[in-house]
Amino acid sequence: MSLLQTTKLAKSFGDTHAVDRVDFSVREGEVLALIGSNGAGKTTLVNVISGLLEPDSGTIRFLER
Repeated sequence: MSLLQTTKLAKSFGDTHAVDRVDFSVREGEVLALIGSNGAGKTTLVNVISGLLEPDSGTIRFLER
């Protein structure tokens, strides 16, 4: 069972696609690291998942909800 799952998650700021159709899942006991260069969208992805930013499209499922 996935604790956290994103499907085709996207967030843009004007013409800049900060998060572009991201798919991943984290299962119980797994550790996930977000690695990327400055401006790659890591913070935006976390902000969308946590609810600080509204995604433009896609789904976020936490504990199957």
